[in-house]
Amino acid sequence: MEAGVTGLGSRRKGQAGEREVAAIIRDLLGVNARRAVRQHAGDSDILGVPGWSLEVKRQDKPLVRQWWAQTVEQAEAASLLPALFYRLPRRPWRVMWPLSCVMVQQRSSDWMDVEFAADTTPEAWAAVVREIRSGERFA
Repeated sequence: MEAGVTGLGSRRKGQAGEREVAAIIRDLLGVNARRAVRQHAGDSDILGVPGWSLEVKRQDKPLVRQWWAQTVEQAEAASLLPALFYRLPRRPWRVMWPLSCVMVQQRSSDWMDVEFAADTTPEAWAAVVREIRSGERFA
């Protein structure tokens, strides 16, 4: 019975994290970001940011490489850019996103390894999203 309670608590913690991230994105980008009520594995956790597949992890143990691999896999399946929002206990939210999204003509899967991912604040990620949306690309 304890394992079931732990699983339910973990799901609730994850859902709370998704709601928190959706609110952060709404504040930073002014979009209708919302938690996805998923029917299938591999769907984005957050909807409402055009061009992006967003995964949210709020866990005690950092498994960033695993989380990033999952995020990239689901983003590539949907032909979207991946972004991983994660938070460890008593730490602020961080966002991983591919550096290739700000590089001209470098969007191949070769650039999706964790070594080529930026690990930034939500504010920095939102600044990149705004630049991409405005059409002003980095050269």
